[in-house]
Amino acid sequence: MDEAILRALCDNLNVRGGSIPAMACPQMFELLDELFTLEEAEVACKMPAAAVSARDLSESLGRPIEEILPLLESMADKATVVSRTKDGVVLYKLMPIMPGIFEFQFMRGAKTERDRRLAKLFRRYLNLAEAETEKAIPIPKDVTPFMRVLPVERTIEVAPQVYTFEQLSKYIDSADAISVGHCYCRHEAYLLGEELCDTPVECCMSFGPGAEYTAERGIARAVTKQEAREILERCEKSGLVHMSSNTTKYLEFICNCCGCHCGVLKKLNEMGRPVWSATSGYQARVREETCDGCGTCEEYCQMKAVSLSDDGVSVIDEIRCIGCGICASLCPSEAISMELREEIPNPPETPKDLRTAIMKDFQRAMSKQK
Repeated sequence: MDEAILRALCDNLNVRGGSIPAMACPQMFELLDELFTLEEAEVACKMPAAAVSARDLSESLGRPIEEILPLLESMADKATVVSRTKDGVVLYKLMPIMPGIFEFQFMRGAKTERDRRLAKLFRRYLNLAEAETEKAIPIPKDVTPFMRVLPVERTIEVAPQVYTFEQLSKYIDSADAISVGHCYCRHEAYLLGEELCDTPVECCMSFGPGAEYTAERGIARAVTKQEAREILERCEKSGLVHMSSNTTKYLEFICNCCGCHCGVLKKLNEMGRPVWSATSGYQARVREETCDGCGTCEEYCQMKAVSLSDDGVSVIDEIRCIGCGICASLCPSEAISMELREEIPNPPETPKDLRTAIMKDFQRAMSKQK
């Protein structure tokens, strides 16, 4: 593909925002060559920032709609462009690299040679982009987290105060549509030949318009609210941590994460103080007189926050604990409870509020460096 088109596509992808930029480099060019045909790239690099109909885009490009519509549909099927219907009109929007294109490539759980190539190309590029991004813009320690932990709900029902934004059931009950797909982190790892943990892989949930899009395009499958609850329960029993966008009004997704392959939990495990990011408003506490030292909590903790003392009693590392409630939910002697933290997180209300908060945090951190 012509380098000028690839550079223009990188520029347009970067307008979308996201946590990973589309750097104009050989690794990105090779990835884009796999994701887009030449004809698709020529259209994608000229798509506006806002969602657009095929007719409006064809008019702005001066090309027949009969040429533009099949290309938009092809990109929507390949999950480089997201589509939604508004007032009877289908609108299309180019997605950022991450979150967006990366996740949707692997949520299908497909195992074709193209999927394996994409996994290798994504891993190579993301490793490079992460290193370059952190070098150029160090992540401030007090930045508003993009994601947050949602505790196992039954472990917080007895707490003195329960905040509704910590209750998964609230979001399940209010959802217009729900879909579930494969965990993209673990499926990418599978395609790369890595050994996986023995946990459910169909566990990545989308809500609302995202659920409708992923179900319509075969990226995920539509599920009922009861099915969603059952999937979450299976994930809890396997020790997976519920994580979602750090918003309160509604959730766009729920990931169920392991510490060995989930990008966010792996990063938290590497940090010296994981509690700085992505925590619930709760903290695990052990009742020593009830603990029998069975080690279940230590086995299932994705953050390595639990150990056994010389006396055979579970000890919680409060610095590493992210308040997921897995240990409390699986403890056979019910020796662990979830208690409110001294400082309760106050997540932004909407995705737009979240993006604004993160941007302000980075701007503030960069101004301090000058």
